[in-house]
Amino acid sequence: GVYRSNSNGISWTQTELNNKTVYSLAISGNYIFAGTSGNGVYLSTNNGINWTQTALNNQSVYSLAISGNYIFAGTSGSGVYLSTNNGTSWIQKNQGFYPNPSISSLLIANNFIFAGTYRNSVWRRSYQEIIGIKNISTEIPSRFELYQNYPNPFNPTTKIKFDLPKSDFITLKIYDALGREVETLVNKTLPSGSYEVEWNASKYSSGVYFYRLQADEFMDTKRMLLIK
Repeated sequence: GVYRSNSNGISWTQTELNNKTVYSLAISGNYIFAGTSGNGVYLSTNNGINWTQTALNNQSVYSLAISGNYIFAGTSGSGVYLSTNNGTSWIQKNQGFYPNPSISSLLIANNFIFAGTYRNSVWRRSYQEIIGIKNISTEIPSRFELYQNYPNPFNPTTKIKFDLPKSDFITLKIYDALGREVETLVNKTLPSGSYEVEWNASKYSSGVYFYRLQADEFMDTKRMLLIK
């Protein structure tokens, strides 16, 4: 399990996660993630006092890497999983792997994510590509702009395009009809350019949703309709 020290290692106490083999740990703000043997990823939001199992619950997770809201889990034999909502849901990101290797280590650096594998060398993939942000033009736009998603209505995936006239820290978030945030698609600094992001709403119910792009000098919100 996991032990905790608040005395720089002079003394330790065992946390509630006390009966699992733990291969990996990663921290994002107040969230602590633990990758275990055969039981997936556990999450603590109170410094390890309590733990809950995330939706990735049946894998051996040898490695974890976090960048902003993006949490990557490297598994034994099932490749890489990605969560954008603190483990509520996970999707596999194994395009390019053949076969799906055991991921011993993960590292995010220089706009790539690197995967060290068991007996299958080191692999890399564009970070923006793996999180679903595609740069679709080399021309520099003249202004900020958020476009209507397409298709609209949609089921279950849709694409959202936006323009950035300069490098900026941006967020692109999805909200339900009551104004509750349901997912963050982008939460990082991007260089100037035109971008496209795909949203997969397969786990959400039919209805009206809103998406909002926000930068230092720009904010716009548009409406979209999911029909199943």
